[in-house]
Amino acid sequence: MKAIFGSLYSVFAITAIITHIWTVIIAFTEGGFISGLISLFLPFLAELYWMFKMFGENDTYAYIALAHLILAIPFSVFGRN
Repeated sequence: MKAIFGSLYSVFAITAIITHIWTVIIAFTEGGFISGLISLFLPFLAELYWMFKMFGENDTYAYIALAHLILAIPFSVFGRN
């Protein structure tokens, strides 16, 4: 199990960065400058907040953010060697 998560860790890290950039873009467009700035520096809390806020409006983002938040748990335990 550790080998699988270790080999997929770099893919997860790249997709997590892309998701965070998407989160910041949503925060700037939906919440304004202060919201975008806070989201830039607090990635976990921002993705959690905007995921719940976007359910029903932008379901694609919401489900991708949910998947990343769930997958962050095993990747943080088994991801790095």
